[in-house]
Amino acid sequence: MKKDEITRVRLLSLAVLMALSLFILLVPVGSNEFAQIISKMNNNALNIPESQNSVYNLYYYTGFNVVYQLFFSLTILFTAMSVAGILLRIGNTGIAAFVSAILNLLTGMLLLFARIWESSVSMHAMIDSVYLDGVVKEQIETTQLLDKVPVLYILLIVLGILELLMVKSSGIMRIKMFAKNKKTNAVNYLVPALIIYAWAGFIRQDILSVIIRNGDSQRMTINEYLTAYYIGNKIFFNWSWMIMLLIATIICIIIQSGIIKGLSGRVGMLAGIGITALVTIMPSVIYAFNPPALFGYLTLDISLCDMTDNAFYMYLVTFCVCMTAAYILIYLVISGLLDMRKLAGIFVINVVISVILMIIVSGKSSLAIQYMPWIVADCASVILAVVSIALKPVNK
Repeated sequence: MKKDEITRVRLLSLAVLMALSLFILLVPVGSNEFAQIISKMNNNALNIPESQNSVYNLYYYTGFNVVYQLFFSLTILFTAMSVAGILLRIGNTGIAAFVSAILNLLTGMLLLFARIWESSVSMHAMIDSVYLDGVVKEQIETTQLLDKVPVLYILLIVLGILELLMVKSSGIMRIKMFAKNKKTNAVNYLVPALIIYAWAGFIRQDILSVIIRNGDSQRMTINEYLTAYYIGNKIFFNWSWMIMLLIATIICIIIQSGIIKGLSGRVGMLAGIGITALVTIMPSVIYAFNPPALFGYLTLDISLCDMTDNAFYMYLVTFCVCMTAAYILIYLVISGLLDMRKLAGIFVINVVISVILMIIVSGKSSLAIQYMPWIVADCASVILAVVSIALKPVNK
């Protein structure tokens, strides 16, 4: 075989390995590897002794879930971008592939260590101490709820090592077609999803929780019911936000690449934004007309049920607006209409508006109104993006 043919085979092998890692993470493992256990423990749905269904074990899985959600989201984003970059010859794909291989390795190690340490009282005590004061080791009775034979976890580690070796042997970092490119840049394509996920999917919700926690306990209870029961354990809504942001990113990259004829201009824009927006809005409409029963399941307080119901509809509207705004910004960046400096400025303005308005409405009795700042900030971000493009378009 000629050198060029060997290189193509190695690149294709790297893409196949990463596609396999992506499949394992999204399908058999999923983003809810720990969240499902946490939900079942909260609902007493596990067939284990009461002594094992304890707060100590609950916080053990909660601690790992926090780290896993971050690793999972970053890993699927970089891995999917690497596969797309290799197939579509996107600039700086080598960097994304190298980071992806490391993340696959670390994610597999995290899952494997969580499985190994399930029987470790000392590890339980260390993680529990983050959430609880005065942890007593003698009171901890461990349980085993993760896969007994962690084949998938080990496979992720092996794939991560193979991907690192293949990144080096393929020479993808040195191949000209994958070098820094003015028209395509994998790093720039990753940034919008990363920023939106970090802010909208994590930080902003944490800020709201802190504001609520400083208020009355009833509103805190409503927020917990809403995010954990009404939304948190429902299909689609229990996905990582990064999954939808990733789908939007990949669709926009495919449209921008021009491999599908006819998808350009307004048609491409409608496809890039409309497909993911429709996928987001439809489940929200379905859940709006079929809300889960709350009375008799989590509480017998009718007023608490009514307040949670009201917040539930506002949360769905907020979710749809937030995600649609995210899809619009992702499309504008990937299509080259919005540069990274403008995106950074829009992000800063979004943060300022969100925080200020959340503080202003924090004294209101209704939890529903506390989601309004998110809608205002996200709509303002889209308007600013459109205005900045109209005033000074970015040259492709």
